[in-house]
Amino acid sequence: MEGKHFIIGTAGHIDHGKTALVKALTGYDTDRLKEEKKRGMTIELGFTSLSLFSGEKIGLIDTPGHEKFIRTMVAGAMGMDLVLLVISAKEGIMPQTVEHLAILRLLNVTKIVVVLTMIDLVEASIVQKRKEEIKEFFKAEKIEIFPVSAYTGEGIQDLSTFLSKKAGEVEGKSIRGSFRMPIDRVFSVAGAGTIVTGTALSGRVFKSNTEAENEIKWVLYPEEREIRIRNIQVHGKDVNCAYAGERIALNLQGVEKEQCYKGELIGEKGALQPSSLFDCRIESIRGTAGDIHHNQRMEILLGTAHIPCKVVFLEGDRIKEGESVLVQLQLEEKTVAVFGERFILRDESRSMTLGGGVVLDPCPKGRHRRGRFPLAYLESMETGGEEALLHSYLKKRKRRFVSISELKRQFSGFSRIQAILGEEASLLFVIVINGEAYALLSEEEELIRKEVEDYLHEFHKKNPYKLGEKPMVLYSRLFSSYNKNTYKALLRSWEEKKCFRFGEDFIALVGYKMVKDEKYTKIANALVNDMQKAKFSFIKLSEHFWLPEEKKLLPDVIASLENKGTLVQLDGEYYTLRKLFESLKNFSLEKMEKEGEITIDALREEFGISRKNAKLFFKATDKMGITKDRGFESARSMP
Repeated sequence: MEGKHFIIGTAGHIDHGKTALVKALTGYDTDRLKEEKKRGMTIELGFTSLSLFSGEKIGLIDTPGHEKFIRTMVAGAMGMDLVLLVISAKEGIMPQTVEHLAILRLLNVTKIVVVLTMIDLVEASIVQKRKEEIKEFFKAEKIEIFPVSAYTGEGIQDLSTFLSKKAGEVEGKSIRGSFRMPIDRVFSVAGAGTIVTGTALSGRVFKSNTEAENEIKWVLYPEEREIRIRNIQVHGKDVNCAYAGERIALNLQGVEKEQCYKGELIGEKGALQPSSLFDCRIESIRGTAGDIHHNQRMEILLGTAHIPCKVVFLEGDRIKEGESVLVQLQLEEKTVAVFGERFILRDESRSMTLGGGVVLDPCPKGRHRRGRFPLAYLESMETGGEEALLHSYLKKRKRRFVSISELKRQFSGFSRIQAILGEEASLLFVIVINGEAYALLSEEEELIRKEVEDYLHEFHKKNPYKLGEKPMVLYSRLFSSYNKNTYKALLRSWEEKKCFRFGEDFIALVGYKMVKDEKYTKIANALVNDMQKAKFSFIKLSEHFWLPEEKKLLPDVIASLENKGTLVQLDGEYYTLRKLFESLKNFSLEKMEKEGEITIDALREEFGISRKNAKLFFKATDKMGITKDRGFESARSMP
């Protein structure tokens, strides 16, 4: 069901009773492997569900505590919203207690409850001592401590009650936005096929429907192999839809078990961009045995993936404990991430967690070099957050319009970006093509508009007798990288905003007036005088004697007089004065209103017009939609 969904997980040192605690809370033993049973230790992630007093079930992840399985612990911790930090009353705080807590803090998991286990094995004074040690360890932080015994059941009910109440305070994950689920387990079931499990980090997932139009396509990242989802289970029950914050099992169709791997991610097609480069801010853990330095080889733990990488510092050359720096992580293979996603950095040669960080740009343009990359760009992303991310994403599109629906899917998990896309934000310039909205950065539109203004300024200077440039000529000169629908939508937007002056077939600068000097006046007067004398005996433009220079300027003068309304084109080279044309038109409309048609004979009788010139008039009115050819060349009717 829709609503708030979240995951509880365990963390802590090996043999401190994490799995026993889970069994005491849920009745389920999450150690399912023979080797786990044999060795008495958790090796893989364990999964079950915890029933709250409300009747709601929430996912519970049990992680291994051994230092050799930190990768597995991190893979589980990535999806946790609330953590039970398990500390044995026998041993107290141990190395993996400290390391697990540091990892949780780097992953920004802030809701932590300490469970002091094995209290049945020590004296009450020792339990009290451990509680004091824990308070001292957390210093000023307010921390809840629950002493329990998984063996006797002491304290388990109090912890269950607390978790049921605490559930209301956990924000959980957003079910809005694009679905993302890192795969933490792959197996096959006879008769069903390939099953993958994971914790959904955002969005929702539906079963594939072959009959649905515009169905969301699911893919395996980073290879972007398209898949189909046959069935979905949450807490062992079949469902039609599953949500972020739930433990989910997906039955994949048409994909073999060997084609899926832990570390891959299932998401919506086109929603993520695989990359082997991430621009990030990293920080070093306090209390570690070494610094992080420029060009150091490490391993990034991101989602459920662990990939060797090189840490390229963009400032400085090393960071000490507790310090942070902007870096580019250059991975040995591609994976996917989103803005704000957290990760861990390990030095596997020393089996040490040295730090972690947050992804700022999940798909940089290329490899950076220290001292040659503008840090202000990443710093603005840190301070500007999601808005800066959207700006960066559109900037990389190099002035190409991107559909708003695509952007909403791409940044579905980001509330601020969704708000920007849903409002008239100054960041974006929006056009509409076939009913769908497309966006460009406003600053990019301003640059494009400035280029058009500069082009028209030069055009007007070189062509003083032209009204403006033809839109399709402008398209070929400046906009050939756009498809024509995009270009036309851009012009419509500019026309609505009155950025330029638009005519029948021209675009000009606002306020531009065609030059009307002595040459223009001479040609214009000659045209008007000829047509006044000819009246309804229409003449061709070429029938007048024009000097070579006048012939060159004639088309521009004609266009100007047409735009002004002085002349009307009849057909080809035949033009007439607007007032003469209006006389013929008004008479024709009255005749058609009374008699249903207008004929050449009627025009001849009223105006003395020849059959040839009447036909020229009819050609013009047919083209304008004033009259309609009835199939008789001598008569016309209303359209």
